[in-house]
Amino acid sequence: MDSVARRLKYFKRFGDYLLKSKPKNLKTKRKKGLKLQLQQIAYNGSDTYLVMEIANQSGITFEIDFLNVYRVSGNKKRKASYQKLEMKPIYTYKMPSKVYNSQSFRFVYVLPKFVLGNKEKLQLELQELNGSRKMTLITGL
Repeated sequence: MDSVARRLKYFKRFGDYLLKSKPKNLKTKRKKGLKLQLQQIAYNGSDTYLVMEIANQSGITFEIDFLNVYRVSGNKKRKASYQKLEMKPIYTYKMPSKVYNSQSFRFVYVLPKFVLGNKEKLQLELQELNGSRKMTLITGL
């Protein structure tokens, strides 16, 4: 088994372990019957694992276009010092493509290891596929 396959297997195993653990709640965003929740941040080796949950009570199926993770520093009001860097996931585990009404999914995003500085925030942006619904969750941790 090559190192890539071994690493993917490890991501799955650690992802399963995190999803089986009791959900914590770091930050929640609710909007029009949708809920995006950041439940846990775990560090393991050179990776950071984000455990998240999407729940839909809106009555309309929510098709996910993308979920982006950003590292934000500075103040939006003072544009000179504002910076928003997108962090690409190495691996996503059990990420749904559609969330039907009265359904909720927990899933894991694996990112390269990062630690937020004093004035940095983590921003999650969830966008609907053929619609205008968009949710932005910002956490200062």
